[in-house]
Amino acid sequence: MPQQTPLFNVILLAAGGFFMFVCMDSTAKYLGTVMPVTQAIWGRFFFHLVSLIIFFLIFKPKVNLKKNFKLQIIRSLLMVTATTFMFYSLQKFDLVDIYVVFFSAPLIVSLLSAYFLKDILSFKGIMLMLLSFGSIIYSLGPSMKIFSLDLIFPIVPPICWALYQFFTKVVSSDNEPFASIFYTSILGAIIFSIFITFNWVPLEKNIYWLYLILIGAAGFVSHSLIIYAIQLSNLSFVTNFQYSQLIWSTIVNFLIFGVPFDYNKIIGVIGIIIFGLLFIRTEGNKDKVKV
Repeated sequence: MPQQTPLFNVILLAAGGFFMFVCMDSTAKYLGTVMPVTQAIWGRFFFHLVSLIIFFLIFKPKVNLKKNFKLQIIRSLLMVTATTFMFYSLQKFDLVDIYVVFFSAPLIVSLLSAYFLKDILSFKGIMLMLLSFGSIIYSLGPSMKIFSLDLIFPIVPPICWALYQFFTKVVSSDNEPFASIFYTSILGAIIFSIFITFNWVPLEKNIYWLYLILIGAAGFVSHSLIIYAIQLSNLSFVTNFQYSQLIWSTIVNFLIFGVPFDYNKIIGVIGIIIFGLLFIRTEGNKDKVKV
């Protein structure tokens, strides 16, 4: 029985962290309708940084900010780019469709690892990857404008996230997750603070300031919950719960944005979750056998 408590905590932290990501993106989708997207992105990073500073002042965690400095900057730039394109894509596409596209990231990571790290996929892994990709295509169906130039916006985030994970895998000894979110928040805050200084549009309602604070705090909380989940367990186990975002986004899409359930999309989402989880487990077990 004692062993069940840490496992429950990990599940709660991981599921909660990925749920907060969906809350953040949902808020960003709304804010994009009442202010320039760049101001929503600024709020995401600036108030994330404020939340992080408050956390450090209270709990004073020991973090080595010099470790893998160049890699941290590269990873942070990738995350800032991914967030920027994600927020813009939220204004152009359905919330669930964006998350469906985003789950091509694990497939991209595997291809990068196979090419650069010679981490060749097993036959079962290849089949599961193809089935997962097929589920993505089936789930999207005709709902996304496949031949639209706007498709670049939802495609860039999974590529950036895949590269972020790939660089993390290259330096697998990096155990400074708080350093990563520190550099990401400060880099994003600086870039967009400079931009909006010359392009600020006054907010029509004061309540929008609260939303900007909440979106930044949600970003910080989501990252922190996932970090603590990884520290209590391991990355492979926690990664499984990222697929819960497909469920959360489907529910939020219906309750908040009034988008009815699409049964073809639900079938596709179920396929993505099942084949994605089997793919992670198959390739994860393969790595364990090598060790």
